[in-house]
This record gives sequence, C-alpha cells and structure tokens, in this order.
Amino acid sequence: MNEQTGASRKASVRDVRRTNRALLLRHVMFAGETTRPEAGAATMLSPGTITNLVTELIAEGTVVEGRKLDSPGGRPRTVLAVNPHAAIVFGADVGEAEVTVEAFDLTMRRLGGRTHAFTGRRISPQTVSSVVAGAVEALTAELVAAGDFGATPTILGIGLGVPGIVEHPDVWAGDADASAEPLVHAQVVGWDSVRFSDLAAELPAPLLIDNGAKSTTQAEAWYGSAQGVEHGAVVLIGDGAGAGIITNGRLYRGSSSSAGEWGHTKISLDGIRCRCGARGCVETFVGASAVLERWRGREDAWLGREPEGIDELFAAYHRGDEVAERSLRDLINHLGIALSNLVNLYNPQKIVVGGWFGDRLAEEFLADIAAAVRRSSLSQPGAEVVVERSSLGRRATALGAATLPLDRFIERGWPQ
Repeated sequence: MNEQTGASRKASVRDVRRTNRALLLRHVMFAGETTRPEAGAATMLSPGTITNLVTELIAEGTVVEGRKLDSPGGRPRTVLAVNPHAAIVFGADVGEAEVTVEAFDLTMRRLGGRTHAFTGRRISPQTVSSVVAGAVEALTAELVAAGDFGATPTILGIGLGVPGIVEHPDVWAGDADASAEPLVHAQVVGWDSVRFSDLAAELPAPLLIDNGAKSTTQAEAWYGSAQGVEHGAVVLIGDGAGAGIITNGRLYRGSSSSAGEWGHTKISLDGIRCRCGARGCVETFVGASAVLERWRGREDAWLGREPEGIDELFAAYHRGDEVAERSLRDLINHLGIALSNLVNLYNPQKIVVGGWFGDRLAEEFLADIAAAVRRSSLSQPGAEVVVERSSLGRRATALGAATLPLDRFIERGWPQ
C-alpha cells in the first residue's frame, strides 16, 4: 500500500508540473514576448515555479531570452519568447479541390507550402498519404538547405484537417495502438470509416487528424477573429459548409465529435439534392456550386460540380444583372436563416464567416448578412451577436491543422 501511495504521489506531482508548464508555455506562445514577472501575473504561478519552469524551457530550447527591460527600483527584466527555430510544425488540409501542406516554425510563422489539385471531388486516402508524406519530405529538405533548423531539424508533428466527421478516441493517433486512431467519415470525398495508419507509420513525427472546420476554428480562436471569444461560431463556406462552435472558451465536439455539421442541418423540406443524399441542407442553398446552379437555372439536382463561374456571377451582379442580383440576395437571405439557427441555439457573442466562398461573400455583403441574421433571430441574441469576416482568410485551414500538434506540444511536451 505504501508503494502505491508513493506512486500516486509521484504521478500527481508530475501531472501538476506538466499542467503548470503548459500554462506558462501557452502564455509565452500567445504573448509573443513576456517577462518572468508578467508571466507570473498572467498565470498566477509563484515566482519560484516560474523560475524553475523558465529554466527548464530554456534548457530544452523551447524558450529563449532576449533584450533587457528597465525595471523601476529593481533589476532589469529579461524578455522571454518562444524559440522559432526549435521545431518545424506541419499543417495539411484536404479541401474540396486540393490538398495543401504548409510548414511553420514554432511561432506559427509560415515557412513554405505545397498544393496538390484534384478533380471530381474525389481523392483516395492513399493519394492524400502520398501527397502529405512527399510534401513534408520536400519542405523539410528546403528548410535544412536554408540553414535555419540545422541538419536534423525536430519536426513537432503533422496536423491533418479533413472534410468530414472525425471520431476521436481519448488519445491522439500515435499515442496508442492502431485501434485508438481517429476514424474519418468524409462522404464529400468518398471516404467511409477511413484510418490513416500507413501514413502515420511513414511520417517523421506524430500525425494528428481533425475535422477541417474544427481545426480552423481553433486557428481563429488563437490567432484570428475569434480571439478572446467565450461563446462563438466559425462558419466556413465553400462548395460545402461547416462550422466550429466555441462554448465557454472551448471547442464543442459533441458525443462522437460530429458537432458542427452545420452545412447538413435543414432549412427546407425539399430543394435540390445534397451530396449527403438529403434535401433541404444548408449547403444546397449557400454553397458555391448550388448558388451557381440556381443562377444558371439548373435546380433539378446538385451533383457537386466544380464551382467555376463565381467571378462571372459577381461580375454580372456588378453590371446590374437582375438574375445575378436575385441569386445573391436569395443566398444572403438563406444564409441569414441558417446563421440565425446558430444564434437561437447557442447565443454566440460572435459569428466569424470564413472559407473561400464565405470570405468572398463577407468582403462584399457582410452588413447584408448581419442584417439577414438579425431578421431571423430572436431579438435579444440577434441584437447582441457580432457577424465578422475572418481575419485569417484562406490561410486559416492549413494553419488550423498545424495548431493540432502545437496544442499537443503545449499540453504534453516534446514527442517521445
């Protein structure tokens, strides 16, 4: 019994130290620059704990000391910051027509990227595996040649954002056996219960997988328009539509991590058929292909065609074309209804509109979208919610994927 008590005590001390380390490192990451006294005030950790943890982070190369700041009545304070060259972080996004892989340093500064286009809204998991593995190898070689990361750089991890439901176990892929991996269901690219065991095995660092809308929401919360938001929603509109829900400052996942499939909530009893097989889905009213089909007068069925012609639609609208104007006004009204459902259900402080098509809409029609949301929302939450354009734009998707290994590093330390 004494041995068990001792083991429990050691585990408890270790857990507390890891929690404190994560608290401090998260502060340094998001502050950009800080000092020991500022870190103590922000984290509520004791000066002794701050000193010990900073010493540890400096010794492992995660944090570096910089310039000295004058301190009234005391010793100069030393600036602390994350060492950008301590590791490379990769983010990969499986989009509607391309796979994007980008490399970042430890401060999430973009270092380079690769894009692989595909057609027909179909790409096999094997092709994704090959594209990601090849891009990671090529980008790493480029960064080694540039000399900023040494001959054998540390790769913190590879995040993969995918367009579908990702069933999460209690641990990330790579922390347990293959049966504990995330299971991916992505009808829009033809995937049914897919695992990425082969890819994870051939990569030089842990692979972490999540739904693209959820990982993008994390990027918006950390670096974009959702910073400091306790209750909010990030909606991504492209050819399809998805959302990430923030509640009490945390991403809401649901019982099996499928929360946020906003594009497949229903706002009609009929309408054109969605890629999921149902009718009345939000994305069949606000997705780029669906909007184009209506503009062109083909509403019988939506087969997920390539969304070519968005520039032409907007050009026709600006020329005063009545059909184009009616198509976009119908889109805004339906989008207002769909977003008002989020307002009435979740009472968000802010809704961030992103995605490649959502960004285009928000650029020209943000005020109209906000007014349409208020018209269909309950008066009190509708009056309070702020509708805002994403400040990250298209770079949010790969950046969001890269936050997956960064978040795990903050919470758990270096990969073993």
